[in-house]
Amino acid sequence: MWIPDLCNSTGPRYKAIIDALERAIASKSLYPGDRLPTHRELAERLGVSVQTVARAYAEAERKGLLSGEVGRGTFVQYFKPEQRAGSFADSEVPNSRDFSNVRPVLSEIHVAALREAMIESAKDGAIQRMLECRPTQGIVQHREAGLDWLERNGVNVSADSLIVTNGVAHGIWTAMASITEPGDVVATEALVDTSITTNASILKVRLYALAIDQKGIIPESFEEACSHEKVRVLCTTPCYSAPTVSLMDETRRERIAEIARQHDVAIIEDDVFGPLIPKRPKPMWCFAPERTYYATSFTKCVMPSLRTGFLAGPTSAIPRLILRVRAAGWSANIWTADVASRWLKDGTIDRLIEWQRQKLKTRYGILKHVLDTFSYEAEPYAMHAWLTLPEHWRSRHFVDHARSLGLLVSPPDPFIIGRVVEPHAVRLALGDTNRNDQDFKEGLERIAALLREHPDPMNYSY
Repeated sequence: MWIPDLCNSTGPRYKAIIDALERAIASKSLYPGDRLPTHRELAERLGVSVQTVARAYAEAERKGLLSGEVGRGTFVQYFKPEQRAGSFADSEVPNSRDFSNVRPVLSEIHVAALREAMIESAKDGAIQRMLECRPTQGIVQHREAGLDWLERNGVNVSADSLIVTNGVAHGIWTAMASITEPGDVVATEALVDTSITTNASILKVRLYALAIDQKGIIPESFEEACSHEKVRVLCTTPCYSAPTVSLMDETRRERIAEIARQHDVAIIEDDVFGPLIPKRPKPMWCFAPERTYYATSFTKCVMPSLRTGFLAGPTSAIPRLILRVRAAGWSANIWTADVASRWLKDGTIDRLIEWQRQKLKTRYGILKHVLDTFSYEAEPYAMHAWLTLPEHWRSRHFVDHARSLGLLVSPPDPFIIGRVVEPHAVRLALGDTNRNDQDFKEGLERIAALLREHPDPMNYSY
């Protein structure tokens, strides 16, 4: 049990405890994930009040040194603020809050799980697998674990039709590169994740914007596109599409699959957010398995650094997919794939996803409370929200004003395909760039205050 020595400390006792905690972390007397004494235990050992310890722990948590969880205790946090290089939240701007990056919330339980997985890998012979030259498609043990995971998410394939990838973006690029030729038309949501526009630019394909609503792609828009263009691929994110948080129901998924079949259009399905939904709709794969390329990963539902995913496709397309994976780096990272495989087998993935769901549900509740008078799209288990701006605000003007106040939000223009009219809205990330719930709430309150303001007219220099 860590007990700080405060004999030579001056000033308030709570500050002395924080200083001792920082020294212990810096000297590696305490490690990320280590559990600290309870408020009462430390108070009794130091001869101070429980309130003094509570104040010290609260301030240390605010500084990012500790993380407390009801019913579990207080733990050393897995990061130090100065180690988050390049983060807007750690810039020179006072009290900055970053709502721009969509990533899962993390805590000491992730570090503890990762540490245990690495130790077990060294004990049970997994290290030997990591030294060997592995097949491009992924080693058998990892693909078998992936088969079980995909089956639980509604996708049933054989091991021969599954490829291990470095996350969902790698899987989508691999699929798009294997299907398209330069100049081909790829239909997608009118507002889409920037990875799709990047892929299109590299592969020299033309993106076609499809009309969307709260349920995602409107089938009639897809059908019209197929009647006017030779659409080669439909690339879609049916679950929590970025940036609009749309969630496509099964009826619409089935209708879109029918249209794709009628016009011989391949489907690339990005299901990176799907595992976060407790009672999720069936994937697009279920309605058109003969033409769907299904990609998913753990970077959103578990942790960003777990860049292991799975790509399933029609059996006839697997040789082409493997060739593209080889060209892009021979094969997926075996280290993270081994961690993911281990966690799939022992239930750690399920535990971490459930933890993430509850954390996102809490953030969703905070969002509803703070922004109750404003218009937005959000879901209980989504990592982002789509905030419609009041009439007196334009998106670029709002983004600039927010940044000047230390608030970073995402404008709509990076997500726009072609000449789609720019919506007066911004995307708010609910995840890990604001690790502390209180910081998250305080940042949202400042955004709400800005929304209520009436900005000065924009000035232009000619």
